[in-house]
Order: sequence, then structure tokens, then C-alpha cells
Amino acid sequence: MELNSANLYAFRPINLPAEIDHEKAAEANKTETPFVQGDGDANPIDANDVNQDGYGSCAVMSTIKAIAAQNPDVIKNMIRDNGDGTYTVTFKEYDSGFLGFGSGWDKKEVTVSGPFDGSAADVGDMGKDGQGEVWPAIIEKAYGQFAGDGYKTYDDGESPAKVQEAILGRDASTESPSEYSSGDLNEKLENGEAVVAWTAGDWNDEQTKLAQQYGVAGGHAYRVEDIYVDGDGNTRIKLDNPWGHGDVDMPYSDYQKLYHEVNSTPTR
Repeated sequence: MELNSANLYAFRPINLPAEIDHEKAAEANKTETPFVQGDGDANPIDANDVNQDGYGSCAVMSTIKAIAAQNPDVIKNMIRDNGDGTYTVTFKEYDSGFLGFGSGWDKKEVTVSGPFDGSAADVGDMGKDGQGEVWPAIIEKAYGQFAGDGYKTYDDGESPAKVQEAILGRDASTESPSEYSSGDLNEKLENGEAVVAWTAGDWNDEQTKLAQQYGVAGGHAYRVEDIYVDGDGNTRIKLDNPWGHGDVDMPYSDYQKLYHEVNSTPTR
């Protein structure tokens, strides 16, 4: 994913330290909690909880939005609260084995600690006791360590397909939006797949006009939320922006012209 003027905010580089300050983590534990069922949430783990802040982690944020909407138990089961302000997150890593024998998805655990503040993912909801919901920030920080051998700057972006595979332990599908009809893509949603579409950093003149018309950011990943037919019989697509604002609702035909790639993976 490349930078352009539309997404400088999304790609501010930040280092994620691997060292855990246990004293600071224990203090953070008083004000942070992984999951809260806030107003408007269907579950304690809800797509509404995800609000990307300063890291260029849109691939991670849009992926966990998509998974939370389809199968929140995946998120619940990958985070273990150690009770001391630290959290162990389980990812999957493919091992090709020896000459193809013994290949498969192995578990890889990463432990991170709070406080989850600064430019990390914003707090999702607030509990009655004043604790802030931090599961998106836990995964964001843990993935930075998982993908970057101790830290990741997030300044070069990441493929949503890689994130989906690391969380779900299944091969992700990667296609051009032109490869899927609206019916094909809607079937993926109905079958419980996590679907993320993203834009390139460079556009031709037609794409630039479409991006300006619909307020689409370049080099940015969105959760595919819904495909529907409006009152005039036009097929449209809703794209959920992990920023927590700037969602996109556009004709499916314009989406196919503007978006660069779509990644999808079954969540069940």
C-alpha cells in the first residue's frame, strides 16, 4: 500500500515496543478491559468497537471489523486476559513442513501489555466501572509484534489477506473487484466470510474523480459491510471505514472501477 495525500493520517509510522513494563501494565489494568457491550452493540465484541487512530494499521483494523461482524467468538477466543494488565494473543502461522509432510497452521502466541493509549486504536466502549474497551488495540499491538519480529512500524501498510490468514488460520482469497459480481460478493457475506476491499495508492483520472465524489481514501482498507438494491433498482455497496468515520456507500459498478483488491476468508 502506497502513500498519497488522501491517507497520510492512516500511515503515520509508530514503533511498537516488545518489552513489557509489568508495573505499568498492572496500573493500566485498573482502567482497561478487553470487552464491553456498549450501546448499539449486538455483542461485547462488535464491529462498532473498532476505531483506527494513528497507526497505518487499516488492514488489521478492517479485518477485525469484518471478523467481529461475522463471528465474534474468533476474537474472544484469540485473546487471553492474564489478569495483570497483559494479554496473550494467539495467531496462526503456516508451516510448510518437510517436503510437504506435516504442513499446516501452527499457533503462535504473542503477549502484550497496556496502557493502550497514544496513537493506538481508540477505546471502543466504556464500562459502567469506567474501564475502557481495548480488544482492538490489543490485537493491533500484538499483530505488530507477530508480523515484525518484535515490533512493526506500520509505515508500509500490510495486506488484509495476510492478517486474515494470521487470525483465522485459513488461506485467504485475493481477487480484483472486477472478478466478483455483486451476487458473488454478497454470497460471501451471507456465508459468514470476512471481506475486506482496499484501494491502491495511485489512481488514474477516472478513479481520482470517483474517489473525490465518494470520499474514498487511497491506499486504505475497508470492511465490506453490505450489498443491497436501492429504491431505484441500483445495486450498491456499503464499505465500513476502520477510522470510525468516512464510511462509503456507492454504486457497485463504481466500486469495481475504484477499488484495487478484495480479500476474503471464511470465519467459521
